[in-house]
Amino acid sequence: MEWMKKLGYGGGATEIELAKQITSYGEICPGLEQYAIKTFAEAFEAIPQALAENSGVKANEVISKLYAVHQEGNKNVGLDIEAEIPAVKDMLEAGVLDTYLGKYWAIKLATNVAITVLRVDQIIMAKPAGGPKPPSGKKDWDDDQND
Repeated sequence: MEWMKKLGYGGGATEIELAKQITSYGEICPGLEQYAIKTFAEAFEAIPQALAENSGVKANEVISKLYAVHQEGNKNVGLDIEAEIPAVKDMLEAGVLDTYLGKYWAIKLATNVAITVLRVDQIIMAKPAGGPKPPSGKKDWDDDQND
């Protein structure tokens, strides 16, 4: 099948590259859009962060190294989970690859969930609260102290 031939780099390489490029795009956007885009980009760090934590290395160090290497143009470098210290290596040489469809659907579905949550939150925030008004007679009615 043709779709099975499409592969991407594993080890968090694809996610860091996406985060880097989305952040770059966010830099040119004004106002709240910039904040939303940068936060969306930051969410892509979750995969390499989880890989680092599960392999027993410090996630912050690995993510910093990944960004530095990707900034130099090495798009295929990801987390080396076999190293005992925070390290990165070429995922193509290591044979660590992910399917395009797996990445595509993971990103698409996660984004759809986030959008749905934001829509529900907007509806809840916009709707005035109903129900009975709180009693105004007793002050400090829920204090546990007996006077």
